[in-house]
Amino acid sequence: MRYLIGNWKSYQTISQTQTWLTDFSNAKPKINNRIKLILCAPFTDLAEAKRIIHHYGLQIEVAAQDVSPFEEGKHTGEINAKMLSELTTYCLVGHSERRREFNETSEIVAEKVARLIEANLSPIICLDTPYLEEQIKLLLHKRIPLERCLFVYEPLAAIGSGQPADPFEVEMIAQKISFLTESRCPILYGGSVTPENVISYARHHCVDGVLVGGESLNPAHFVQMMDNLSYES
Repeated sequence: MRYLIGNWKSYQTISQTQTWLTDFSNAKPKINNRIKLILCAPFTDLAEAKRIIHHYGLQIEVAAQDVSPFEEGKHTGEINAKMLSELTTYCLVGHSERRREFNETSEIVAEKVARLIEANLSPIICLDTPYLEEQIKLLLHKRIPLERCLFVYEPLAAIGSGQPADPFEVEMIAQKISFLTESRCPILYGGSVTPENVISYARHHCVDGVLVGGESLNPAHFVQMMDNLSYES
């Protein structure tokens, strides 16, 4: 199975989500059953995105972009895993932007992963080399079933910079993640992925797909990446 995951970040209103999915449907994409398409949308878009996906019969799943480390309770403004469980089956956690802008630590990320697992959701866990081993060790310490997780190697220098990591370096890091997790979960790459370079990552043995940021906001580019991955699969 290959994964093509789009991360819309803090973009896309409900009306823009409607337009994106309509444009995607109108492109009449030929979706390869060996590729799983996931869109990480803002919380406000999840319900409408699911409705439109069902309406058009699209083979796309939606994912949340974050989750509270707390269970349900007196935590005003927090979106907990139980709330997400009625909207999605996936959730992105540990993105480097949240580590940088919200001071999230590997311990906080591990708590979020634990909440997601309790709610029967699949975490998509982002990693970079400075905290890669620390993060995985914390997950193992909490007895997280890693086979229910996806991991994404996303070097900070490559995110939004237009300077993607070297595919051979990505393969080496993916091999390390595979070793530390005992090959129990898919491993993806994220960071300045484009339709032109997506195959250079997918061709490597330990890389099971990509997490796409800015390019995923353009449905035509997303379709092109899907087509390129389908050709390689």
